[in-house]
Amino acid sequence: MEKKYSRSIFRYVFEFYAAGFAGWIYEVSVMWIMFRKYENRGILHMPIVPIYAVGAFILLAVLRKKRNPLFLFIFSALLTTGFELGASYLLEFLFHQEFWTYSTWPLSILDRSCVISSAIFGVMAVAYFWMLRPVSGWLSQKLPEKLCIVLSVIGIGALAADLAISVSELIKER
Repeated sequence: MEKKYSRSIFRYVFEFYAAGFAGWIYEVSVMWIMFRKYENRGILHMPIVPIYAVGAFILLAVLRKKRNPLFLFIFSALLTTGFELGASYLLEFLFHQEFWTYSTWPLSILDRSCVISSAIFGVMAVAYFWMLRPVSGWLSQKLPEKLCIVLSVIGIGALAADLAISVSELIKER
């Protein structure tokens, strides 16, 4: 890994894991609140829901920096809702199974998203830009560069392995 990119790569890996884990916590909590049971809501074996991390990176690519929290909330709620809708159709097409539904939720949007979850995505986006990004920036500068490289390689390797295993299992289920 080239030296000038090692800290940036660490930051992206860290944010991917943190956003995916926050999504997993949210999903598991919703299941517990609604049905009083634990259900692993991710497709990976690790406690990460990749759609949350990808959604955070889409927001980062579009916005690039911290914005007014109200604008960030509204814009992110709208953009992530569109992303959730598109991702649900794409995943269903690829794997021939429904990964989530909001059919029993009030204010459902095509049973694939919901106004309530959209608002939660908006709150999570504000937390991402105002809390997680500053923490990841601080960590990437304070940790020794070699540690950033090692953690990045381990993180990318673990994610790639889990993704390969999980997708393989999903394909077998088709």
